Amino acid sequence: MKRRTALRILTGATITTTCALSQNQAVSSKLSRKPPRLKLGTEPPSQEYFGLNIGTELSLKSFRDQLLTLYQKAGVRWLRVWYNWATLEPEPGAYDGASIQEALRFAKNYNFQVLFMIWGTPPHAGNGDLGDVPQTKALSDYCQWLKANLGDLVDAWEIGNEPNLTKYYAGSPESYIQTLATSYQQLQGDAPVVAAGPSGAAGSSYWQALLDNGLQRYCDRVNLHPYRNQPQQVVRLVDDFLGRVQKPLWITELGLSADVGGEQVKADFVAQVLPLLATRVEKLFWYRGVQGSGLHPLRFGLLEGNRTSGQVTPLPAYYSYAAFARE
Repeated sequence: MKRRTALRILTGATITTTCALSQNQAVSSKLSRKPPRLKLGTEPPSQEYFGLNIGTELSLKSFRDQLLTLYQKAGVRWLRVWYNWATLEPEPGAYDGASIQEALRFAKNYNFQVLFMIWGTPPHAGNGDLGDVPQTKALSDYCQWLKANLGDLVDAWEIGNEPNLTKYYAGSPESYIQTLATSYQQLQGDAPVVAAGPSGAAGSSYWQALLDNGLQRYCDRVNLHPYRNQPQQVVRLVDDFLGRVQKPLWITELGLSADVGGEQVKADFVAQVLPLLATRVEKLFWYRGVQGSGLHPLRFGLLEGNRTSGQVTPLPAYYSYAAFARE
């Protein structure tokens, strides 16, 4: 794969310049080592395979330079961002998108592709919970606004998150297809529309209900979040799903918490699962970018961060991810 010819200098870090340069040198040194060979039976993926979940971290101005520089060095090409609808449209028709536009431009300046997730029903479009099934007219208007105001900064749209979980979507498979169809009608065009990925808790009957109600008519890419603790378990789940669909598959979330067995177990999982899925899916977005104090309590991250000290440290999983991306 092609390598970047230039890397940005860390400019927004709150740690000292000396510490930042030292960290950069340590990362570069580790990444320059010969990565492990691909296992037999796999093929090198496109650079576009490598994605990462980053939530709203593009808005953390004291951290984002450090984070995006490290993500760039690891070979990440796509960022999945989570800005909820209730933040962008707090009152009907009253949109507040300036800060998010700035954040997305910042990512584009680093040459990242952006997957924007549409989620978080505001009270005026539902019954007061973020997981409410949105009103059709309100959702249609919101999607029109997104395309008109963020369309030049977004490279793909994802409609919802894990609709089998009521905290994200309180409706049925049938109502989710209606939500997807409403969004697709407004957003279809140059940027692909990606269906929400059912979580690993969803069974094949839930998948089939989505498909039977027309999932593939209202999206350009299908999606799955195949969370499991063993790489081969993930592959079996993905292969089952692939046997039911005709459209290309994106995995917009897959990860393993260090709580399962520690940071090295997470790193080994990354090293094994990325090659196995590279021949099966178009894109894989690791969940997630950074963990740590004041950032994210779940230990799924490639980086460890501390908002108090401003320090960001690559974890073993980061080097596993980067090694495969380089290969």
